[in-house]
Amino acid sequence: MKRWYALAVHARSEASAADEVAVRVDEVFLPVRRERRAWSDRIKVADTPLFPCYLFVRLALDAAARVALLRCKHVVELVGRVPGDERIARAIPDHEVEALRILVEADRAVDPIERLVPGRHVLVGAGPLRGARGVVEAGPDGQRRLVVQIALLGRGVRTVLCADDVVESAELAA
Repeated sequence: MKRWYALAVHARSEASAADEVAVRVDEVFLPVRRERRAWSDRIKVADTPLFPCYLFVRLALDAAARVALLRCKHVVELVGRVPGDERIARAIPDHEVEALRILVEADRAVDPIERLVPGRHVLVGAGPLRGARGVVEAGPDGQRRLVVQIALLGRGVRTVLCADDVVESAELAA
């Protein structure tokens, strides 16, 4: 069964690692955001990883696939090993990766966060973020934000959300 897994990779080699592992897995996802970088003589827009030192892969993980991934030059390890069975890693739920993909593809400003945020689980039912699941938080300016979390990494991203787009649902927390 094909599932999503997180790979820890060497710093500043996320794109190279994604290219390298792409031939060994079914799908690679490296979420990036556009960022303006200012130097003394110019300003440049660059894509930077939302989760530095991590990328996501989708495959049917077995011992042979794990070894093939770990032999890649830029890969450090599979994230979230299962206690008692160090050969296997914990999978990331499909809806977490899909929500992250929706946020990245919506071409809206996203703000990476380093901690999990407690709050209400929601499904966005309208607008450019339609289909994304996440947690709503109130910003300091009073705006509502959607937080998409990758629980296995203990990280997430957030973006501004229109209150009218949200379909709140208690069963999403499960």
